[in-house]
Amino acid sequence: MGEGSLLPTSNGIHTHLLPVEGALREHVRALVAVEVERGGPIPLAIAPHDSVMLSVQFGRGADCIENKSEHGQNTHVTGIRRWTGSFAGAGDCVSLFAALTPLGAMHLLDSQPLETVPRIRARMADLLDRRLTRELESEVALADGLDAKLRALAKWLEERACLQRCQAPAALRAGRAAMQLCAEPNVPIEALAQRQHVGRRQLERDFARYVGTSPRHLAQVARLQGVARKGQRGAALADIAADLGYADQAHMSRTVRQMTGLTPLQFVRTQRTPIAAAFRAATGGGAVYL
Repeated sequence: MGEGSLLPTSNGIHTHLLPVEGALREHVRALVAVEVERGGPIPLAIAPHDSVMLSVQFGRGADCIENKSEHGQNTHVTGIRRWTGSFAGAGDCVSLFAALTPLGAMHLLDSQPLETVPRIRARMADLLDRRLTRELESEVALADGLDAKLRALAKWLEERACLQRCQAPAALRAGRAAMQLCAEPNVPIEALAQRQHVGRRQLERDFARYVGTSPRHLAQVARLQGVARKGQRGAALADIAADLGYADQAHMSRTVRQMTGLTPLQFVRTQRTPIAAAFRAATGGGAVYL
């Protein structure tokens, strides 16, 4: 792994980024660590984004592994969201995040269907053998400092990514199509299905079962993140709307407001917390936390 990036501390919140390299590039979009020194509640909002989020969270005190939950139960998965949600963070904790690509989620979660998994903080021990999450949490907890903890998570993910094991063909089909859709949100669903050598209805069923959402919704989310990234690079809103396939700027504004409650300009500029800024930096301008 290359050099990590420790971002400026603000309001007792430390953030650290690690570049995604090697075998992880196809599986992980971003690696972010956050340490919150103060107690909650901390108001946070999370936007729809085109990653399945794997997170590990500990307390900061003694017995940190079981400070928040039982050993093996501190690792969670959050699926593709439908709209922006708000919640109050507990604070006084260390949280590690790996933003998994759709194909990465299929590989790293052993083709587990996400259809019935809660989109918000599902326990990974309910998807995989709890021995795996206990092993991960032990390695992360024993590492000293945010950089070392994030490297321990990256190492665990890389080992799973390189492990040869059988995967469900339908899961891989959905993962590959989802990757294409994230890169080309305007591609017709029929074209995606043709590339995977199945019919449209079969691909939609695969998406529902393994990605936990529809191709149409994932395309909306990918375009939404395109607004954030292009806007962060200084593109004009009218140009962004045209580039991303919206009918016009008004159509883009309605869609962004429906999904986030914000205007496109507010959505591009919102960066109220160090956590939001860290994810902007880690995802090339994408908006995860607001």
